[in-house]
Order: sequence, then structure tokens, then C-alpha cells
Amino acid sequence: MRIKYLVNDKYEKAKPFNEYIQTHFPQLLTEENPELYIVAGGDGSMLHAIQDTIEDGIPYLGKAMGTFNFLMNEFEDDEKIIRRLLDDKIKIDIFKTSAIGVYLDSKKIGEAVNDVILGEGVMDLFNFSISTASGYFDEFEFKASGLCVSTPIGSTAFNYNNNGRILPLTSELLSITGIVSNRYLNDIVPFEEIRIRSNSPKIYLTKVGARELNEGSELLLKKGSTIGIGFLNKREFLRRRIEIVHRFRK
Repeated sequence: MRIKYLVNDKYEKAKPFNEYIQTHFPQLLTEENPELYIVAGGDGSMLHAIQDTIEDGIPYLGKAMGTFNFLMNEFEDDEKIIRRLLDDKIKIDIFKTSAIGVYLDSKKIGEAVNDVILGEGVMDLFNFSISTASGYFDEFEFKASGLCVSTPIGSTAFNYNNNGRILPLTSELLSITGIVSNRYLNDIVPFEEIRIRSNSPKIYLTKVGARELNEGSELLLKKGSTIGIGFLNKREFLRRRIEIVHRFRK
């Protein structure tokens, strides 16, 4: 298998692994036609790597060096794992999911790997109206400090902290939650077109500020690029997802 290592210079804990790759597997830094990307760090490192290379259509395999590591894998022996990957002696389970394509007044402004968040400060208040293609929401109006629309990947990130539902990674679903809202909003909807109107909240795509949703404009969310995330131990990955899904059970 042809592998490229995506160097993570921004995460301090990943630097020793960067040096390890440079010393022992320098070919992973120069591979020009990879079949797999390796990313070291935590879930944030994985999300940023995907954001930077999303158009390549190449699956990712994460080495866990972060705090929660929901999207990462434990490498019990770096050299053994990498050599076996290069020799096609390890079966990787690839989970495929989609990013959110984001359009402001019909013009694409980017893709969100984990979530689209609208808002600014906790004490701010915006008027929102949401409609979905299937009619699950039909000009549903509410006031809130913000709104979060999360992908299956992102459902363990901000959505999780906002008490949103954890989605199966392979599901064709989105989680929608209100942030300090005057109407209860904690829903799972099909991954379909969502139209949102509001009065000037900022639009954040995977923590990156994009534009403002001004009154009279419309934000359209729809299915974007396909993303493949690999796991060495599918059962362990599913077990961890189930644990956080059951976090409110006694």
C-alpha cells in the first residue's frame, strides 16, 4: 500500500512521531500517489487534516496521541504497524461519511467536516428559520444564541458538548441543536438540503469563520465530499461510540 504521512507541526505531542517517520520511513513524506493518509494526534488533528486535503478523496488512518481519540487508532508498535500496512498485511475497515457543503445565496463558501455553527457570543440573540427538503422542519422559527448542524463525524465534538445525539459514523443523518434557544431543538434529520435564514450570526465551518448570514440571505447546507476514515480494530471503535451514546444511562 502506498502511504503518505501528513506531518502535524501544530500539535506538540505529535512532534516525536514526526521525527520517527523522518528517520525510519522518510518515503512516507514524499509519496506522490498515496492510497492512504496517516495522521498523528487527536480528533482535532484528524479534522484539520481532512479539512486541508478533503478534495483528494483519499482515506485517513489516525494514530492516537490526543485526549479522546474517537477517530484515532492505538499503534501498539509503530514500526510493526507501518511495515505491515506498507506490505498490505493489515486489513483496515474504512468507514465512509460525508462533509456538509455550505452555500450562501447559492455561492459555495466551503465544506464542514464536523459541523456548521451559527452564532457569536453566548449573550447574543438571533432569529432563526429552518426548512428541510423532506419537510421535517418547515420554516421552523426560534430565537437562540446559536445553532449547530453536525455531521456523524462531528457528533462527538461540539454537538456532544451541546447535549446533541451521537450519530453512527456511516449514517446518512445530521444532528441539529439549538444553543441557548427559546424552543427545544435537539433533533436528528436526514442528511438532506437544509435552508436557514437569520439576522447576522457568524458562520463557522469546523471552527473556521466564514461569513455572516445577513437578513435577506439564505444559507443552504447539503451533502458534500465523501470522507473515508480507517480503523485497525472496528469492534473497539464501535464500543467507544456506544459508550458515549449511553452516557446518560444509569
